[in-house]
Amino acid sequence: MKALHFTDVMSNWWDMNIKITVITLLFIMLSACSTQPIQPIDKMPADAVDSELSVKAIANKNKALLAGLTRIKAGKTLKLVRIMEGGGCNDKQQGAIGMFKLYASSEDIVRIKQQQGRDVFANFERLIEQLSMRALQQAVDRMDFTRDINPKNKNLTQQQLLNRLDQLFINSIRNDITQFEVETTLTIDVIIEPDSMIIYQKNCEIPHAH
Repeated sequence: MKALHFTDVMSNWWDMNIKITVITLLFIMLSACSTQPIQPIDKMPADAVDSELSVKAIANKNKALLAGLTRIKAGKTLKLVRIMEGGGCNDKQQGAIGMFKLYASSEDIVRIKQQQGRDVFANFERLIEQLSMRALQQAVDRMDFTRDINPKNKNLTQQQLLNRLDQLFINSIRNDITQFEVETTLTIDVIIEPDSMIIYQKNCEIPHAH
């Protein structure tokens, strides 16, 4: 049975000074989350999705972490403003769970808040959640979890599956992001955080949001 949920790690990102947001984000990512390493996909317990996200790999890559705080899109610098935890399963109990990053233009945030007030961002959050959930579920439904699998090299298999999921997610969410930007004038990007993503070839089970 299909299932999906998204849980915020951060909220009220439109009310924060961007510098404070970055400091808070680093604290959350390095301190508040579990540091358990990702387990092999064929030995992952069914209740693994009910634990905190693994960010040990991120914590050990400070340069990569800092580099990941901004993205360039259409000539604008987008800053990391929100983290979502989400997961999706298909009808074969295959799926994925992990962390998703929301980037947004701080200039757009300030302009929109001045013109429309901060209450409008509650609707923006709802729309972003919806398009992210839809893209993840579409990626999981379209993904082949068995093609090119090497049972003797679980790390390689995990990486191949992550790459496949990442590309499917990008393809699925691209048009929805474009439509969102046209309707809201807020430039955003949503990406998968690969170091936190766990792929299930079987026994995928998504608990209720917590």
